[in-house]
Amino acid sequence: MLEEEKSWWKKKGFYTCACVMLIGVMAVGAVVFRNAKMKNSGQLLAEIEKEIPDSNPAAKGEKNSGRDSLAASAKVTPLPTVDVGLENKVAEEEKKQQEERKRKEEAEKKERERQEKIKKAARKEAAAVSAKVTHTFDEEKGLLWPVTGEVLLKYSMDKTVYFKTLAQYKYNPGLFISAKEGTDVKAAADGKVTEIKKEDDHGMTIKMDLGNDYMVMYGQLADVKVKSGDEVKEGDVIAKISEPTKYFLEEGTHLYFQVNQGKETVDPMLLLR
Repeated sequence: MLEEEKSWWKKKGFYTCACVMLIGVMAVGAVVFRNAKMKNSGQLLAEIEKEIPDSNPAAKGEKNSGRDSLAASAKVTPLPTVDVGLENKVAEEEKKQQEERKRKEEAEKKERERQEKIKKAARKEAAAVSAKVTHTFDEEKGLLWPVTGEVLLKYSMDKTVYFKTLAQYKYNPGLFISAKEGTDVKAAADGKVTEIKKEDDHGMTIKMDLGNDYMVMYGQLADVKVKSGDEVKEGDVIAKISEPTKYFLEEGTHLYFQVNQGKETVDPMLLLR
């Protein structure tokens, strides 16, 4: 019996030691495993920190305290700084472009006006050419008497003649041909009416271009039958005799008849036939 008990206690002691040793081995393994795990975690954290840029405070939150991490994550990214010098340059460039556009528009406007003036001058010249008398005045043939009557005042540009109404001596660049009021006035030659105008001294007047630089003027007229631009033939009735203007009341009713060659007056008696 004693032998059996001793044998049992020996076995029990062996198992107890084996258990204690097993527990010790497990404890040591657990400590080693824990240390290894912590080491691996530290290496992993170090690698992550290397991969994340230092400028990002949110990525370094694990190293900072909770307060610092919260402040870093709440930090607002600053707006980019405005380059005032660049802004001024842009504004100056825009101003230059606006001024250039304005100069260009003004230049284009002036060019249009210049072209319009050229066109206007060309139209005026074309009108003058088209209005030019195509016929020519025959000096040998001379002029038809526009009215039949006595010459009251002769042409006189080398000396003065006396005007009764004006009570003075003056030069006379035309003829005063006596005619009753209402008498028909005929065209002295083929020509073109260039002007119809009322004057103070000679009343209503008609000017006609005869060609070859000759022009005739009829004055003291009424009931004008033609208009400016009309082509008339020799002998056509162009108006009637009116009562004289206040400047020639003493001279009586008459036709004032003047002939010009260029800018110089000509004695109509040298051409009337």
